[in-house]
This record gives sequence, structure tokens and C-alpha cells, in this order.
Amino acid sequence: MICYNERVVDYFQPLNNHNHMKLKPYLAGLLQSLGVTVYCLLVAVFFRTMEKLSITPIAPVGTALMLLLLVFSAAVTGLLVFGYPCYLAINNKIKDALTLLAFTLLYCLLIFVVILFLLII
Repeated sequence: MICYNERVVDYFQPLNNHNHMKLKPYLAGLLQSLGVTVYCLLVAVFFRTMEKLSITPIAPVGTALMLLLLVFSAAVTGLLVFGYPCYLAINNKIKDALTLLAFTLLYCLLIFVVILFLLII
């Protein structure tokens, strides 16, 4: 806040009055879980491509690449799952953040069960 001619100006007021939850929680959760699923499928395609091309890096390099991929994957999926709920929580929308997180995790579980069911049949 800045005092200007005896008037207090709050530059963050437009942000505070803004409705942060533009999508419904069930739709945002579905989109986030689909993003995680697509990312996991891309990593699986990468592994299959490496296997089909018979590319085997030298042992220490391969181990380092696997660890780098693990760290990168944790960052990407963490951002997809927790990014928007953290943004909502920082803006004091705790209930919306927890609801969105619950929907995201439930949709991830549902996608997992559906894929597992399709693989069994």
C-alpha cells in the first residue's frame, strides 16, 4: 500500500478481488490428471523408442540420465498436480485448493484403474 495525497492505494486490490477459480474444480482436476497421463505416456514412448533403436548408453551416463529424467518428471508432474492448488492456497482459497487437489488425485486414480482394467481384458 502506498499513501498518495492522503489516499491509500493498494496496487494488489484488483488481484485480491479477482475470482481465481475460473474453471470448475472437477473440470480443472480432469485437465490436470489428463496432463499427467499424457506426460507419462510420452515418457513411456521415449523408453520404447530407446529400446527399439537399441540405444544403450554407457553405464554411468545411463544412470545419470535416468536420475535426471526422474528429477525432471517429478518437477513436471508436481507442477501439474500441485501448481494451481498452491496458487489458490497462496491467495487464501484453501477450500478451492483442497477440492481441486482431491479431484485431480481422484481422476488420476480413475485413469489408472481404467487403463489397468483395459490391460487385463
